[in-house]
Amino acid sequence: MNIINIVYLFKIKNDISKRLNAFYEGFTTLKNEGFCVEAIPPQAAMYLTVKFDLTGKTTADGKVLESTPDVTQYLLDEAGLAIVPFYAFGASKKSPWYRLSVGTSVYEEIDELFIKLKTALAKLATIAGSLLRFGEALSRLP
Repeated sequence: MNIINIVYLFKIKNDISKRLNAFYEGFTTLKNEGFCVEAIPPQAAMYLTVKFDLTGKTTADGKVLESTPDVTQYLLDEAGLAIVPFYAFGASKKSPWYRLSVGTSVYEEIDELFIKLKTALAKLATIAGSLLRFGEALSRLP
């Protein structure tokens, strides 16, 4: 292998590592802010394992996310985040775990994605929380 190939491979490895770490840090920040997300630290691949525990949450338009496909579609529609549910790899259909590839992501766009993701997550409510807010609104009626 010549020096040009070595430099090229080194650059690709560093670029992937940089993106993986940026995604991991973004998910860790969201988790620390109280959102139902989690990520496993990068493990030398171009994929990140992430958890979106959103089944049972209600969207702003009143739709309950009843299944993993509902959650997957919501994240794609609301945040532009394309992820692969772990059931595609043999896990339970109810698994909240996903695989996220950073292979085609652009480092400079990751912060913007997390702004969209945080907005999408903030729009979700639990059924209990929705009922509580509804009850509070009713109690204020004359």
